[in-house]
Amino acid sequence: MLPSALVPGDQVEIPAPARPRSLGDISPERDLPPCLNHIWQTYFADIPRVNEVQIAYCQPWKRRLGLIRLSEESGITFIGINALLQHELVPEQVLLITIAHELAHYAHGFGSPLPRRYRHPHAHNVVNDELDRRGLQEERRLCDHWIDNQWFAFYDMVQQSGWLEARARRQAR
Repeated sequence: MLPSALVPGDQVEIPAPARPRSLGDISPERDLPPCLNHIWQTYFADIPRVNEVQIAYCQPWKRRLGLIRLSEESGITFIGINALLQHELVPEQVLLITIAHELAHYAHGFGSPLPRRYRHPHAHNVVNDELDRRGLQEERRLCDHWIDNQWFAFYDMVQQSGWLEARARRQAR
């Protein structure tokens, strides 16, 4: 768990992945479109991009990391990512697995024009099985460990620190 006295700038330790993978090389500011493209090309190259797919940070949800939806009017898929995943204390694996999770839904026909493979998006652990099959088991394990052990304390710390408001002011300039 994060210590309750954690202040912005403190480092949170997470074990290094067995196979180093970095989104930083393509997106030093956790810019989502390059991250999405990198993950799609690296892990989902067999899944056709049959429509326009947009990705952006959304609100800082406490109990959701991402979402995917298909606009029936425009035919555009939108992937929304929790704004807190921009924070430097969030391990890169959390962002990688969150985007990959939403792409697994896309591949399964949820939030995309592709045929639905399953009746329910999370039935029988299909998303985790898909990520593992695509070689993301270690990154998923690290992500799950951090979420299970540190997410709520991190969320509370960020809410109290004013980080979101400060980031919004910087981005408005």
